[in-house]
Amino acid sequence: MPLIGPDQTFALSAIIMVMVALGLWAEKTRWGQSIGGPLLLIAIAMVLANLGVIPHVAGIYDEIGGMLVPMAIPLLIMRADFKTIFAESGQMFVVFIVATVATIIGAIVAVFVVDMGSLEAQIAGTVTASYIGGTLNYVATAEAVGLKSSSIYVAGLSADAVGAVFFLMLLMLMPAIRFVRNSLPSKFIGNEDQLATQVEDAGEIEEAKPFVLLPAATGLAISLVVCALSAALTSLLQIDSLFILIVTALALLVANFAKPLVARVSSEFELGTLFMYIFFVAIGAGAKFSDVVGSAFPILMFIVVMVVVHLVVVVLIGRFMKLDLAEVMIASNACILGPAPAAALAASKGWRALVTPGILVGLFGYAVATFIGIAFTALLK
Repeated sequence: MPLIGPDQTFALSAIIMVMVALGLWAEKTRWGQSIGGPLLLIAIAMVLANLGVIPHVAGIYDEIGGMLVPMAIPLLIMRADFKTIFAESGQMFVVFIVATVATIIGAIVAVFVVDMGSLEAQIAGTVTASYIGGTLNYVATAEAVGLKSSSIYVAGLSADAVGAVFFLMLLMLMPAIRFVRNSLPSKFIGNEDQLATQVEDAGEIEEAKPFVLLPAATGLAISLVVCALSAALTSLLQIDSLFILIVTALALLVANFAKPLVARVSSEFELGTLFMYIFFVAIGAGAKFSDVVGSAFPILMFIVVMVVVHLVVVVLIGRFMKLDLAEVMIASNACILGPAPAAALAASKGWRALVTPGILVGLFGYAVATFIGIAFTALLK
């Protein structure tokens, strides 16, 4: 019997929010940034659950998964305006498409090389979505394809985080490899000293806006309306299994065809992130150490193969298309790790012109990755 029982809702809620607050604080520290908030929250929750402090199973965990994840999706992709992405990302959009194709090819190769058991299709689709978009897409795809086991879920997220570090190491080595430098000549690499003077912290990354109650509430209202319409539509058509997919599709319609409404919203990304972080705690609590350790290794091997093939394909296609190595690195980063790491890499290198395009194509990845992950799962079944 855990110290805090599954029916002690307020006590359990308090523990969850304390962990979330701790995770958000840790992300501001150097060591916390290297681990990442999601993985840190999962680890803390898993430790507390396996030590008997909080339960592995509780009704509140189900409510979090059923409510907060669908609400987070519209909030996190509300700025995925395709017209802006196409107009302002320029050549980077083409490079991102190449990176996306490379990830899919890598996933196909990895499926043949690594055996992940009876849930292989669901795991492969979920991880592929994550490595085209981000953690949001991992969560959404896992929900959509029925990847419900907490241990498999956490094993996948853990392998995802380790694989991301492995990818980043390989990515940073690319300019040092002569074949890569010769295949993808760059107007950016080698001019860092001149370009660095143009960068101000994160270059063109928008400063965080202050929290204002009305625009934040408007964002929540839009999110709940999208979820309500999706639930009604899936119930009417008897396609409940496609609920997350419909939520994503309707959220993209809002982002692209209700811009005056979206313009009245602020702090939506922060709220969506908060909901996802609460969900990570619930997922971590449901996992058992032994199950996670046993499941993580084959998933990690799948990711390693996928990432290596991704980079090889990107270089080969980039050589044929005469792409710029710096643009390839930022687009690949946006594809595998998401918009924020891509922008951070561009800013740290002094590639100011690549900061905003990196953010935009990363948002495009968020918008399409769930659809790709679900389709890939269906293809493998």
